[in-house]
Amino acid sequence: MTALTRITCLLATLLPAVASMSIAQDTVTNRKIEPALQAPRAAEMKFGGFIGDRIDANVREWLLTAPSTNPAMLQMFRDRDRTPQRDLVPWAGEFAGKYLISAVQSLRITRDATLRKTLAGFVKDLIATQAPSGYLGPFPTAEAMTGKGRWDLWGQYHVMYGLLLWYRDTGDMAALAAARRCADLFCRTFLDGHRRVVQAGSEEMNESASHVFTLLFEETGEARYLRMAQAIEKDWEVPPSGDYVRTALSGIPYYKTPKPRWEGLHSVEAVAELYFITGDEKYRRAFEQIWWSILEGDRHNTGGFSSGEQATGNPYDPRPIETCCTIAWMAITLDMLRMTGDSRAADELELSTWNAVAGAQCATGRWWTYNTPMDGERKAAAHDIVFQARAGSPELNCCSVNGPRGLGMLADWAVMTAPDGIALNWYGPSTFTARTASGQKVTLTQETDYPIGGKVRLTVSPDVPEQFVLKLRIPGWSRNTRVWIGDDEVRDVQPGTYVSLGREWTRGTRIDLVFDMSPRVWAGEKEAAGKASLYHGPLLLAYDARFDKYDPRQTPAPDLSHAPERPVKSPPDPKPFLLLEFQTANGKTLTLCDFASAGAAGNPYVSWLPAPDLKPAAFSRDNPLRTRPANP
Repeated sequence: MTALTRITCLLATLLPAVASMSIAQDTVTNRKIEPALQAPRAAEMKFGGFIGDRIDANVREWLLTAPSTNPAMLQMFRDRDRTPQRDLVPWAGEFAGKYLISAVQSLRITRDATLRKTLAGFVKDLIATQAPSGYLGPFPTAEAMTGKGRWDLWGQYHVMYGLLLWYRDTGDMAALAAARRCADLFCRTFLDGHRRVVQAGSEEMNESASHVFTLLFEETGEARYLRMAQAIEKDWEVPPSGDYVRTALSGIPYYKTPKPRWEGLHSVEAVAELYFITGDEKYRRAFEQIWWSILEGDRHNTGGFSSGEQATGNPYDPRPIETCCTIAWMAITLDMLRMTGDSRAADELELSTWNAVAGAQCATGRWWTYNTPMDGERKAAAHDIVFQARAGSPELNCCSVNGPRGLGMLADWAVMTAPDGIALNWYGPSTFTARTASGQKVTLTQETDYPIGGKVRLTVSPDVPEQFVLKLRIPGWSRNTRVWIGDDEVRDVQPGTYVSLGREWTRGTRIDLVFDMSPRVWAGEKEAAGKASLYHGPLLLAYDARFDKYDPRQTPAPDLSHAPERPVKSPPDPKPFLLLEFQTANGKTLTLCDFASAGAAGNPYVSWLPAPDLKPAAFSRDNPLRTRPANP
C-alpha cells in the first residue's frame, strides 16, 4: 500500500464525522443571482437551411427510432436483479438519461407530435423500472450506490436530469416525482448515513451528480438537495477528486487539475449553479477561470474539446476529440453565456455547432462519431467504439446518445431573454417566437443564406407595439459589421459584443445586417507548426480529395492574397454545404469545403493546411479579439 493510498484510506475513515459537522453548518444565503441571459420559456422555433435539415434528420432517423432499435436501453433496468447478470459497461446507466436529455431539447425545437408521443411512452416505461428504494440504475439493487468500478451515480445523474427536463417541458409530475425519489435515495445514502460520494470511486464521473442536485434545489426549494450538492463540493477537495473550485481560484488551468477529464465539466456546471443559488463570487471566479483556461488551451479549431478525452493545454494535440467532450464544453459555454451575457460565449457555441457537432453527425442522421478529428477520417461511433455495443443495444454508446444534444442545445441559446428584452444569437434562415418580460410575443424572422453569405434580413414583429431592447450578437470574427433599422444605419457596432437596440417595436420592423465574411486564418503551432486553419464566417474549411486531385498529406498552400471563389462544379453526393476555390502559390487552384462535409464519404481530410510563411499570433485562435478579461 502506497503512502498516498494510506492517506486516502485514513481520510475516508475520518471524513464522515467531519463532513456531518460541516454540512450541518451550511446555510442558504438567499442571494439568488438572476442569469444575464436565460433560455426562453414557451418559445417557438423553426430552423431552416442546413441546420434545419440536420435537426429534422436527427429526430427522424435517430430520436424516433433509438428506443425500438435498441430496446436494451430500458430493458437493462428491468433486468437489474435477474440472472444471469447482463454484461454492461460501467457507464451503461447513462444511455437512457442522455437519450432523454437530447430528445427533450430537440422536442423544444421541433414540437414534433410523434416524438412527444414516443418520449411520453419512454418516460412512463423508464419510471416503471424504478426500484422501491428510488434506485434508477441498471446494476443489481444490492450493489446500488456503491460504485465498485461502475459509474452508477453518473448514470443516475443523467436519468434524473432527463426526467427533470421532461417535467419542465410537459408538467409531468410523475417524472419529477421519480427524479426526486432517486435524489432522496442519494440523500439517505450520503447525507443521513456514514458514506460519502467520493467513496463510490470514479470521482470525476460520480461526483458530477452535484449538478442535478443544484437544479433540483432550484426547481423545488428542497434544502436537502442543496446540502447534497454542498456535500459533493467538499468531496471535490478529497484526493483523488478534481478540487475544481480551489484550483481555479488559485489560477490553475483546468488541464493541470487533479482530474482534467471531460466528465468533470458536469461538476463545473454545478459550480455555475452554486453561483446562481448563493451569489458567492468565488463560484463565479472559479467557473470563469476554468472556462477561459479551456478556451485558451484546449478548444480545437473545430470548436471541439478534449484530446484523448481530457484537457491537455494543447489545442493542436491530434488525439481523439470525443463528441461527448464537445457536448460538455458546449454545456459549460452555455452556462458562461447565461452567467456573463458575453456574446463571445455565443460565438463559441456557433463555432462548435457548425463544425464539431455538424461534423460529428452523419448527414442522414443515422449515426454520430466518437472522434471527429481535425485531420483524419470520420467514423461512426458504432464502429469506432463498438466495444460498448451489447445484445439488444447494437447502436448504443456514449456518443450516439449524447451527440444529439449539440443540436438540441440550440433551444437554449439560439434566442434568449434578458431582463430588458430579447437577445438573438443564431443567424440563419429561421423563425423564432419568444416573450418579453411583460409576456408579449415577439416573432423574429430571418431571410438569409448565412453563413454562405453575410447578409441577413431580420423582421421583428411583436403582437402589439412594445418598448424593449433587442440585442443582436455581432460575431467577434466579423471585423466590419453594418446594421440598419429600416433605412437608418446603426452606429458603433463592435465585433465580439451585442448591439443593443432599445425602442418601441412595431409589427414588421426590418433590420438588415451585413457580416464581414472575408477569410480568416489561425496560424498553427506545435503539431500544427507551419500550417494554418482557414475560416469563412463561423465555418472551418477543410480539404477533402472528393473535390480535388491532391493527396491530403500534400496539398499546396493556398494563396491568401486572392479572394476565394465558389467553383462551378457539380460535386458528388453527399453534397457539401460550401465549396470555395483558392489560388495557390504556383498558380493552380485548391478546392476546400466546409468542415462538416469533409470526410462524409470516408475520404481522409485535413483542416490544418500548409502555410509555411505565417507566424502564430499570441492567443490568435480564429479571433484576435477573443481575450480574457483582466479580472474574470
